[in-house]
Amino acid sequence: MSFRTIVIATMVFLLCLGMVGPVGAVYQIGEHVNDFTLPNAYGVNVSLYDYQDFIVVMPFWFTG
Repeated sequence: MSFRTIVIATMVFLLCLGMVGPVGAVYQIGEHVNDFTLPNAYGVNVSLYDYQDFIVVMPFWFTG
């Protein structure tokens, strides 16, 4: 595994860890979570708030 791959994988892990919240935090159905914005596949920034009335599934993947 190259150094670059390890660095990128570590950054993705830390980003995902930061979105989880405090260790041991469990969100209940209907409970509000912190809003965040990420670019979609087309490079357009999309906010979680834009989908507040929908069920949201967020798949994350890594291509190296």
